[in-house]
Amino acid sequence: MLVSDCGTSRNNNLGVVAILGMGGVGKTTLAQLVYNDEKVEHHFDLKAWVYVSEDFDVVRVTKSLIESVVRNTSSSASKVWESNNLDILRVQLKKISREKRFLFVLDDLWNDNYNDWDELVSPLIDGKPGSMVIITTHQRKVAEVARTFPIHKLKLLSNEDCWSLLSKHALGSDEFHNSTNTTLEEIGRKIARKYGGLPIAAKTIGGLLRSKVDITEWTSILNSNVWNLSNDNILPALHLSYQYLPSHLKRCFAYCSIFPKDFPLDKKTLVLLWMAEGFLDCSQEGKMAEEVGDDCFAELLSRSLIQQSNHVGRGKKFFMHDLVNDLATIVSGKSCYRLECGNVSKNVLHLSYTQEVYDIFMKFKSFNNFKCL
Repeated sequence: MLVSDCGTSRNNNLGVVAILGMGGVGKTTLAQLVYNDEKVEHHFDLKAWVYVSEDFDVVRVTKSLIESVVRNTSSSASKVWESNNLDILRVQLKKISREKRFLFVLDDLWNDNYNDWDELVSPLIDGKPGSMVIITTHQRKVAEVARTFPIHKLKLLSNEDCWSLLSKHALGSDEFHNSTNTTLEEIGRKIARKYGGLPIAAKTIGGLLRSKVDITEWTSILNSNVWNLSNDNILPALHLSYQYLPSHLKRCFAYCSIFPKDFPLDKKTLVLLWMAEGFLDCSQEGKMAEEVGDDCFAELLSRSLIQQSNHVGRGKKFFMHDLVNDLATIVSGKSCYRLECGNVSKNVLHLSYTQEVYDIFMKFKSFNNFKCL
């Protein structure tokens, strides 16, 4: 769809491909695969990636698109995206996309208001024919409002594919050659049928089982009561992955809830934060604190609770899947909080906020009463 020349659209030269599916089914992963594809890379003059989320704001998304384009092209243009004037931003977005064939990705779009959508994309209609926007969303109405091509709906994995993905993360292979592994396969296939065909669940459970290649351990996970949880927001598979973490890793993981969704995690910075908070116990390890922190990070990475980004726009950064971020927020309770999420408990220990161009002192006034921060 992206590289074809025959794609007509309602918005002049602009085509919109909507990837639809439930959380954790792989919408962003698919978008990353095509975004990084060599044929796609050579087909477009400009590429940019923006994470949208529930908090849809035309000014913020427009600013993010401009910033992403300027950084990807190493442009020396002034930082016009720091403006909050939508008219100025729209003029700049139109200027940098005019006469160019571009590919923009709007990841995790929730807003189904057509006027908002039209306001966002109207500066893009003067691009070269073949210019494309990919959106990922879990709501059909959003996809129907935005798309110009047929909606690309991602289905859940089959039981066989679930097992294949689980076994590769757990054992590095889906081939079994002895009686012990044959028994593990029988148990593993039963586990694979429990997590509903979601790749994110297969990866996290696979990461959990990787450190427990033992029939008793696998049976314990299969028979866990966690599978009976009925939380619509958090998958039982993710709960299990957290439940089986050592206590020091639970602290490190829960602390990550202070980062907004899709926030690029820098390994070194995160390890330094864990050190500063006293989460890393070096007394029995015989290692420096940084080494212990690196081990903790590697363990969370191996369990897919942290993932490495695989699209060009992120560089060598790491991130947490939205569902994993939700899990971290729940397990951290009232100890960690993000200011933009609303009312903050006075007992909060760790708090973060998203810096704005013109921050006002008044929004921090209530911190005077926080005795545990």
